[in-house]
Amino acid sequence: MERHPVPQEKRRVLEAVIRIIDIVAYFIIFVGGCYALFWTPDSVARELSGAEWLVPMWAAFLLIGGGLGMVGRISRIWVLEPPADVAAIVGAAIYFVVLGGTLFQSVTAGVATALVFYAMIQMFRRYIELQIFGTDPNVHGFTDRIAEMLRRRTGNVAPREE
Repeated sequence: MERHPVPQEKRRVLEAVIRIIDIVAYFIIFVGGCYALFWTPDSVARELSGAEWLVPMWAAFLLIGGGLGMVGRISRIWVLEPPADVAAIVGAAIYFVVLGGTLFQSVTAGVATALVFYAMIQMFRRYIELQIFGTDPNVHGFTDRIAEMLRRRTGNVAPREE
């Protein structure tokens, strides 16, 4: 198979764009947590009748996921992102289940449910991506893995050696 590598300058630009997209995605998750905590929609409050305790829990997952992910991506300390992604996925999953109760009440509710599901699977995609790029097959022990995770930061350009 013939290879045509992406020129180095174009690679830097594309990877910078991906980084910005990731930061914006984490910011949106964080804003969703603020929205859930401070401005819970009436339709959601009605749907949660008797289980209002879910709102601060759901908001906390979104706030932690979005905030920690944003800090990890901005600082390039990638070890912060996997737990952030898990928190964001759990927060989005709670919202998806809550919105699922209103799914067929209006077109808007259906679109909102679909968008929350999409956000959830994108966070899951990012989590899997971090598992692929964030593990060193030569490091085996738990303490060695932790030390390696804390030592490494992601660069602007990921090496593409085959």
